[in-house]
Amino acid sequence: MSKSYPSFQPSYSHEELVEHFLLTPGELELVLKCRGNVNRCGMVLLLKTLPHLGYLPDRLDEVPPEVREFVAGQIGLLWDCSKSYPWHGSTFDYHVAQVRETTGWRFATAADKEALESWLRRHGAYQAYTDELLLAAACLRLRSLRIELPTENELERVASAALNGFYQDVHHQIADGTPPTARARIDELLKVIEPATVSVFDQLKADPGKPGVDNLNIEIG
Repeated sequence: MSKSYPSFQPSYSHEELVEHFLLTPGELELVLKCRGNVNRCGMVLLLKTLPHLGYLPDRLDEVPPEVREFVAGQIGLLWDCSKSYPWHGSTFDYHVAQVRETTGWRFATAADKEALESWLRRHGAYQAYTDELLLAAACLRLRSLRIELPTENELERVASAALNGFYQDVHHQIADGTPPTARARIDELLKVIEPATVSVFDQLKADPGKPGVDNLNIEIG
């Protein structure tokens, strides 16, 4: 997984657990409304992992045991009961809907992805000029809007398309801002004039070769 795409840490200190996974009074009230300890454990994990990652993990076992134990202790349990929670199904879907309604997070639509690509192309790429940096900028942008992150591969495609579009825009701006006379001179440099086999531009880029009178005269020419 890319370093720019959020994931769980290999381990968490107690301070980090408190920072990222401590329940607010309102969150605790919502969790305790669920029926049964298993559902409460599942709900609390959904409630805290969504804002922490920016998306919901595909599998329950992706959530580190120390995180599950920490949140279970906050709802008055001596041990974690989340292993019995159905991570997919109608109960899961109902709980996710409740979490989204409570937290304001929402699923990313096709329109959201198009808007993200446009924003990255017009704004984000000015500071984030590599695929990795732009992926990180995309994650921050969606998190600021409380839009759940698409899969890593999908988000990489959006960032890559935006970066390619950004460089195309830059090239068009440079070309449009270059005077016609200068553009004509540049075009002349690209022509291959007999008896030469390469253009003048390619000659300028070529290695000067070993030191010597002949190569020195060529370079002067």
